[in-house]
Amino acid sequence: MKKSKTRNILVAIVLVFMVFQIFHGVSSLIGSLSRKGNIIVIDPGHGGKDPGTIGINNSLEKDINLDISKKLYKKLKGKGYKVIITRDTDEYIENIQRAKLANKEKAKIFVSIHCNSAKNNSSDNGVQVLYYPSNKATNNELFAQTVLDEVLRNTGANNKGIVERKDLIVLNQTNMPAIVVECGFLSNEDEANLLGTYRYQRRVVNGIVKGLENYINGF
Repeated sequence: MKKSKTRNILVAIVLVFMVFQIFHGVSSLIGSLSRKGNIIVIDPGHGGKDPGTIGINNSLEKDINLDISKKLYKKLKGKGYKVIITRDTDEYIENIQRAKLANKEKAKIFVSIHCNSAKNNSSDNGVQVLYYPSNKATNNELFAQTVLDEVLRNTGANNKGIVERKDLIVLNQTNMPAIVVECGFLSNEDEANLLGTYRYQRRVVNGIVKGLENYINGF
């Protein structure tokens, strides 16, 4: 009787393990298929003749934007997403061309990477996300807040909030949810130095990726 009871317990454990493995496999397959269907456009702001903000430490925004964007591209590709980057070298691209590329590829989401600057205020610092007013087809405000929350969680940066912007071409000419992530202030010496480091850029990237996935998967 005791041996029979032990055998039944072992069979039950094996069955539970098999069900878990099957469920995990199906979930992984669904997740993989979902990722393959989500085209993400990463847009390193500025480039070429347009340096963007020049940091207090003489760093160029266009270079930092590209560094962060390449890391973001690699991380998303590694997770199985189809990713398009608007530039992978130091070249000038019109903003309207960036938006048109995303529209042509029918991207799921668009993320433009930038750095901030505060005129005559070297103490201002933190992360900010810009977005275009939401409509029936998009929820840009939720997208912006979701990404900002995760970047702040990963970096410990100051919260500069989400800001509605109607005047930016990469936001008002894109057909999909779109945001501009202002990764920090190059007018602040501490933040400018941080933004030039591999470690901090990785923290920014990890936060953006987590925020993107939260938004895509609906939490």
